[in-house]
Amino acid sequence: MGMRQAMKKVLYALKPNYVRVTVAQVQSGNTLCGKKIVIIGGTRGLGRAMAEKFLAEGATVLITGRSQQTVDSAVAAIGSDRLHTKVFDANDTAAMPEFMDWCFSRLGGVDAFVSNAGISLHEGTIQRVTPEGFDLTVSTNLKSHYFAAKAFLEWKVALGGDGVLLFVTSKDGFVCNETPYGLTKAAVNSLVGGLSTAYYRRGIRVNAIAPGVTITDMTAMYAKKANGNMYAANYAGRNFIPEEVAEVACFLVGDASKCISGQIIYTDGGDHIKSNVEVL
Repeated sequence: MGMRQAMKKVLYALKPNYVRVTVAQVQSGNTLCGKKIVIIGGTRGLGRAMAEKFLAEGATVLITGRSQQTVDSAVAAIGSDRLHTKVFDANDTAAMPEFMDWCFSRLGGVDAFVSNAGISLHEGTIQRVTPEGFDLTVSTNLKSHYFAAKAFLEWKVALGGDGVLLFVTSKDGFVCNETPYGLTKAAVNSLVGGLSTAYYRRGIRVNAIAPGVTITDMTAMYAKKANGNMYAANYAGRNFIPEEVAEVACFLVGDASKCISGQIIYTDGGDHIKSNVEVL
């Protein structure tokens, strides 16, 4: 490594570890007017940010949480008369058809379904993966998405009309992995393409957003365990906030994106891209 490169790396390491983020909006107030949207896992983090954005754009939104406490907390924080809730664990895939029936009945139809269930056990290497952790990760991050999609698509095909299925995956689904988290995200990315091919001509668009490290209560707790430094090194040079990712989700569930299907939209500032270009 030359002296110039070494100095640049030192200067980069000395940069302050904060950034100023301004969340810009394409339009505000009516882009989702009249839409009925269900978000699995909508009580915290990115799910709640999406719910708040969709409501602000005129949608009626139903969110789920795994406990009454998390649901009540979200209701108190959001405070909208167009917000509906249900306590439901997405891992209960046997109950998914009944849950979907309830959603369509409660809202009088569903225009868009956001499958946002997800966990990460942060094992790091295959040597730390347990059978129990593997099964839980696959159940939450893949099986729940698969059977939620199946139940939603059955309803939309039976009723006819346009629909949107949006998955939340991760930038880790773009690269090779040895832990269950990344493997499940890659599998869902594959599912997006398969379902889009099968259902776009029936009026149903299927896409995914793949966030980079987004600051939520879950990631903040893990970063704290690692002295706050575990996410410092990435090509984007910063982490992301749920509100800016929710703007992308809003576009994808709205009518302005009707020509987009089968796509994984990475909201990570390009961090998933492998490049030999020097980071300045």
